[in-house]
Amino acid sequence: ACGPSHKGQLTVEPAGASAEASTPSSDTPSSTPSPTPSATSSATAWTAPNVTISNDTTGTWHRQDDILKQPTNTSSEISQAYNFDAEGCLAIIFYKANHSIYDERKIGGDNTTSSAKVQETMPNHSSFAMTSGPTSVSAVRDDNGTLPGYEIGYTATVKYASGSTGDVAGYRFFRQISDPGVTLEIFLECAPDNLAPSDTWHQFLFSTRVEGLDAGAMG
Repeated sequence: ACGPSHKGQLTVEPAGASAEASTPSSDTPSSTPSPTPSATSSATAWTAPNVTISNDTTGTWHRQDDILKQPTNTSSEISQAYNFDAEGCLAIIFYKANHSIYDERKIGGDNTTSSAKVQETMPNHSSFAMTSGPTSVSAVRDDNGTLPGYEIGYTATVKYASGSTGDVAGYRFFRQISDPGVTLEIFLECAPDNLAPSDTWHQFLFSTRVEGLDAGAMG
């Protein structure tokens, strides 16, 4: 069966790509002069971690970044695409590092945030409906074991860069790790009548390795 990877390039963006959090400035009382800036009063310095992402699945999954309109590999964003020959499915990995994600550590825990964001409609997807989850899963590997997050099953209609559309069914994983200021999103999509089994999905997650990151438990 011909899967969605054969219909054209995706312009999919990571979850929350258009949402940039801002930190409101504090009001200085008018009755006292503004203090001289110092190292202790300045904003906390943040530096993107040095992360590399790989997938060691062999035989059935093949790296095919031309599925993406704009594959990236920088300190702040990584996007990778894989084609599953046996089922005609595709898998996408998105990694993002941003100061706004780091700032969100003050707002809420990674557990609640990750559970909420995995349920958001993905860019370029419409008629988005969850078919399972969100469920906690710990399969992606990091520097200290596995990287827990949340997964769902879903159906949707995707709009491709060419303007064509197609119905898909798939799985999605999401984890926000606020302390280093990063998010990791992975999804697998197939034709609705040829969805890969969940074991194949979990094998892809387990074969994904994020080096340079120790996510820890979702707090």
